[in-house]
Amino acid sequence: MLTKPTSSPFQDRHRKQGGLFITGTDTGIGKTFVTAGIAASLKKQGVDIGVFKPMLSGDDRNNPESDAGILKIMAEDSTPIEQITPFQFKEPLSPYEAAKQEGRIITMDDIVSEWNKVRVNHDFFLVEGAGGLAVPLGENYLVGDLAKVIGFPLVIVARPNLGTVNHTLLTISYAKKLGLEIAGIIINGINRTTEDPSVQTNAGTLSEFTDIPVLGEIPWVQMPDKEAICKVIEDNITFQPF
Repeated sequence: MLTKPTSSPFQDRHRKQGGLFITGTDTGIGKTFVTAGIAASLKKQGVDIGVFKPMLSGDDRNNPESDAGILKIMAEDSTPIEQITPFQFKEPLSPYEAAKQEGRIITMDDIVSEWNKVRVNHDFFLVEGAGGLAVPLGENYLVGDLAKVIGFPLVIVARPNLGTVNHTLLTISYAKKLGLEIAGIIINGINRTTEDPSVQTNAGTLSEFTDIPVLGEIPWVQMPDKEAICKVIEDNITFQPF
């Protein structure tokens, strides 16, 4: 299970503020589900938790079922939603392309400025990217570049089925090339009744081919509520995120 903050080398390095940057091997693989579950679990343990998803495409941040809305609700973060997700775009495209279609230019400095406004609100932050590390956020910068600037270790959320080993190893390789610290991998949406036999073996294969730990495998949850999400996170993920 996720455990409450204790003294550790990680906590010492980030004494003023700790956090994790949640990324994925692809889009639509449940990054928000995982981020929200971790946030709710830590909040329940008394951690002063905040969330930050700087860019949202194809949805309205004021919708409680949007990624931003889910994160705010699950973390019980009192920060205004406009600060949790300062940049939103109408079209379901990469943030860079969606912004271009609206005639907008969002720079890295713009995001960092918004981050600096909210980061003082909490002791520990979960920052959720958009898609994977190589998704363009603006002119000449990608999600991975933002992760490097923020400086938190990565949690890589991976899909459970055939092909995920390739996608995950490529993500790890790119993250290491950028000099990013990686806390671990979470495989999300496991359905053990599927006919895809790789679901049974992917975690083991990843453990053989990388030194990055698989922190857990989260089963598919039908119509999840807050309690169910918390339970599935706590029952299936084992690591000390501090």
